[in-house]
Amino acid sequence: MRISNNLNLLLQCSSLICAIVFNSLLIYLIITKSPKKMGNYKALMIYFSTFSMVFAVIDMIVQPFIHSYGSCFFMIMSIKDWPFTVEMAQIALSILCGCGGVTPFLIAIHFIYRFFALERKGNLKYFSGTYLFMWFLIPIAGGINWFHLSWFYYRRNDKTTEYIKEAVLENFGLHMNETVYSAALFYPADEHGVPNLDIKIFISYVILSFSMVIPFAVMLVAGVKSHSQIKKLIEQGECDYTKRLQLQLYKALLVQTFLPIFLFFMPMGALFSAPLFHIDIGSWSYLTTYLYALYPAVDPLPIMFIVQEYRNAFIELFDCFRCSPPSRIEDSSTIKRDSETV
Repeated sequence: MRISNNLNLLLQCSSLICAIVFNSLLIYLIITKSPKKMGNYKALMIYFSTFSMVFAVIDMIVQPFIHSYGSCFFMIMSIKDWPFTVEMAQIALSILCGCGGVTPFLIAIHFIYRFFALERKGNLKYFSGTYLFMWFLIPIAGGINWFHLSWFYYRRNDKTTEYIKEAVLENFGLHMNETVYSAALFYPADEHGVPNLDIKIFISYVILSFSMVIPFAVMLVAGVKSHSQIKKLIEQGECDYTKRLQLQLYKALLVQTFLPIFLFFMPMGALFSAPLFHIDIGSWSYLTTYLYALYPAVDPLPIMFIVQEYRNAFIELFDCFRCSPPSRIEDSSTIKRDSETV
């Protein structure tokens, strides 16, 4: 079964357009319609939306195919119509891999902020000034880690090229001299043709795994504690506006977590791990290519439609386009304000 180049291109073009439109709209709503109580959380959301657009643009430039074959997983890029050098193509591919390392840390930082806001012990001071800049650097460090793995561990080599060339031709209609790739071959054959575990690749896999496990552990702990804090918030009789906004932000954050789990990390985790355990997922790995491209387009939707201020502004915007009176859905609790930043 050969993956459709046209279908792949159509999905990536659609994802790019949606990612630019939805994330740009969300940034506009964050800047113009956010409650004042959201504080520096607005900066985090803008950072996330900006990254999603960058992710989508790079994905469109690279137009990757992601696949698992035997004891190897790889991301491959066609250079048949690439106007620049092969080295630049390899850099672009590694940058796209680096984008994968940014996402889990971004989500984890959102969860930490939400917990500090709900906890109300003054820890939000660690998300202001220089501290906020340091938080912004953490996802970039995660991206550099993945770029490093792609560039130094998973670059083209003769054994990997020989191992995957038939699969690449069969599934994507590409000869190896028409591609650059980032690949991990766990069990290359020795001089006697006997497959042996490549310790260097295994270590890179451990590093890759920890870069996903650590932020998800942080998310799990912060998420459980945040849920407990929300229950206390309701029991303590906080004002309706504060409770509503906290619950909306928490729900949006949960949905924004499930999206990358199901669209990104579960398929990518399966793709990374299957070759190590001699599991050939074959055609199922095609799905990873599509989900990888889809994620940046759908990520801004939860917060856009769950947070009432953004949802109302979105509805009003389209009412204006239809030249009809705006349909405001006001909540009487928005009149009430609390001095605490959420």
